[in-house]
Amino acid sequence: MTELTSRNNRTIIDTAKLRDKKFREETGLFYFEGHKLLEEALSHCVIPEKVFLTEKNLSVADTLPSETEVFLVPDSVYSKISEEKSPEGIFCVAKHLDSLHNFATIYNGVLGEHCFAAVSVRDPGNLGTLMRTAAALGIDTLILSSDCADVYSPKTLRASMGALFRLKTVRCADINGTLASLPKNSIIPIAASLSDKAGTLGISPLPDSVCFVVGNEGHGLPRDVIDSCAGGEIIIPMETGAESLNVSAAASILLWEDYRRRIK
Repeated sequence: MTELTSRNNRTIIDTAKLRDKKFREETGLFYFEGHKLLEEALSHCVIPEKVFLTEKNLSVADTLPSETEVFLVPDSVYSKISEEKSPEGIFCVAKHLDSLHNFATIYNGVLGEHCFAAVSVRDPGNLGTLMRTAAALGIDTLILSSDCADVYSPKTLRASMGALFRLKTVRCADINGTLASLPKNSIIPIAASLSDKAGTLGISPLPDSVCFVVGNEGHGLPRDVIDSCAGGEIIIPMETGAESLNVSAAASILLWEDYRRRIK
């Protein structure tokens, strides 16, 4: 264990810069805080490269793998790297878990059996909530378009409650090509849509293995993405006068329907 007492230490300065998305992308690193997320990471074989502990959390060092570099820092230094208002005093740095794939790699062993897709979901809280629900309802692989919110944003991580460590997350440079390729895995993508042509969730028949696809908070799914879905479109039935659902709420309903069908 190394003790760092200066806020101007190079390690502290570089760690604080991980708040910036561009720096996270340049370094291939991200951070997360607290007992809960650390436990989730370790239980899913995610080994932090660095862990910063305040004195009250010294015992945590005994639970860390030998490969992890551990630093003891005073509260004044910890506040330099943390954005939490009431930090627990456990700050972890790890390598990125997901990758940017083109669609050709998706059907070469990347996918799990149960998939869900999100296109242009921009709000970190919505994406994190979607991730948390997907992990709870048995999704193996979460497929994201490259313009979705950053899965390593602190807001996304907090909302996901550790789901990042349980899901295989695939960011796709070519979301249309990815969706079009899914039937090669016997997985049929179906677009969530408000179209009059859409089938009705819970009433219309569905293929055995589906990948529901949700879109942007304000605009939904563009037509070219919908056209890439071999299973067509599905609508969640709602009361007359209701315009739409929040994307994370809609995703929860779709995920539950998929899960319900699997556990019959």
